[in-house]
Amino acid sequence: MAEIVKLGFAPLVDCAIPVAAAEGGFAAAEGIDLMLDRAPSWAALRDKLAFGRVEGAHILAPLALAIHQGIAGVPATPLVVPVSLGLANNAITLSMELYERMVAAAPEVMAGPPALRARALRPVIDADRAAGKPFLSFVTVFHFSCHHYELLKWLADGGIDGRSEVNIGVIAPPRMVESLAAGWIDGYCAGEPWNLRAVQRGVGKVVVTKADIRPDGLEKVLGLRADWADADPARTSALIRAVVKAADWCADPANRGDLARLLAEPRHVGLAADLIAETLAGAMPAPNRNRPDPADVGRLLAEMAAAGQLEVSVDRGAGLAAAVWRSDLYDAAMV
Repeated sequence: MAEIVKLGFAPLVDCAIPVAAAEGGFAAAEGIDLMLDRAPSWAALRDKLAFGRVEGAHILAPLALAIHQGIAGVPATPLVVPVSLGLANNAITLSMELYERMVAAAPEVMAGPPALRARALRPVIDADRAAGKPFLSFVTVFHFSCHHYELLKWLADGGIDGRSEVNIGVIAPPRMVESLAAGWIDGYCAGEPWNLRAVQRGVGKVVVTKADIRPDGLEKVLGLRADWADADPARTSALIRAVVKAADWCADPANRGDLARLLAEPRHVGLAADLIAETLAGAMPAPNRNRPDPADVGRLLAEMAAAGQLEVSVDRGAGLAAAVWRSDLYDAAMV
């Protein structure tokens, strides 16, 4: 009888790998009945994982560390990360009004490298401050996310302190486009398909992509409750193999149409297949990046420290990398 495993996910294009593992027969071939649990937000997914409603999740890499450390708004929950799920394709999308103001303020900057376009935001912010207007409002998918750190870095490269000169909040990705269209926010950093969706609706403009800010930055991982993973090493290895085989299937361009149609189903991402197909290539993991790299933890901890979220010593950071980023579990499964 197949072992039932519950895996949480968020409705983004980069949930492709766990969806393929469950729907493409890869988990079943390993003796696992993989049940997917769609969460409306990262906060909801955090809660499901921390309180044992799911055994694991497709999760933001920094959030896995935050949950493990007990700084994510839930009790500390030991996690292990035996698989990296990809580098993603985040982008920063601005309202048409703000984008046009930046073009008017500094056309030469806006025509230059996207990574430096926040320099055109500097005069807009200064003008608003002189006029006594409220701060511009941006949102990301969660405070413990690469999206949050990428937005902060992009702003900083433009000479803007994202912690004191703009407002940065959190909105679930599926609500971002409507929030931008309604004028409730001025911009956001999210993964696909939510940037392309804003462009297609004519309510937003992509100003910079993750490839311009952090070209090799880890995005999502497979996070498992450590108590569950430790209880049955053979079962954990089977799940890892299923996920890695699904990743290989997703990375094959010949399967992209089938994958787009699968993700388009309402129980997964729930948007048009042609929209999803446009974003799939950028959401796939880079070659040989499914094996978790402990060096990623050092980079993530540096980002968290820059955001004022967590300060750890070098020795403690190395300990976290060894305890959470478990390349040994990956290697044991893939021998």
